[in-house]
Amino acid sequence: MPRAIPFQIRPAIAADAPALAALSIQVWLATYATEGVSDLLARYVLEQFTPAAFTAWMEDADTALVVAEAGSHLVGYARLGFNAPQPLSPDIGTELCTLYVQEPFTRSGVGSALLDKACATIGERTGSDAMWLTVNTQNRRACAFYEKHGFARKGTTWFVLGEGCHENLVLARP
Repeated sequence: MPRAIPFQIRPAIAADAPALAALSIQVWLATYATEGVSDLLARYVLEQFTPAAFTAWMEDADTALVVAEAGSHLVGYARLGFNAPQPLSPDIGTELCTLYVQEPFTRSGVGSALLDKACATIGERTGSDAMWLTVNTQNRRACAFYEKHGFARKGTTWFVLGEGCHENLVLARP
């Protein structure tokens, strides 16, 4: 049974950037580096998940970033991209780029609360809570989470990293 933890959802602030970078690296590696950390994976996370990247997203008018905070610690976040068309779902222009929750806080309501806040943020900005996302087909827990929250499969795309291509589902709601 997951433990109940008090947490709050709030907009990200500039001071969150280092913690967001570290949280992202931790969650990404725990999810995808299942055979250990290779040079390729290490370089990828260290280049992608930087405090500077999070600061830039917070300053970007086409991005919204919300965090889940338990006490004074970040335990998850959601990043939205507006004006982000998806050919497999052309009527929806908002992407849920990232929804990460630290492992100890999964199944505690943090992910659902972040998704609810993302929907509310999209609604405030666009008048609709429609969004699309991509999820690795091997990430069964995330696939089940999105299905439970009303996302439907629109097609397949590929995440390319080095020589590898990784199958991702394109999901959308409504």
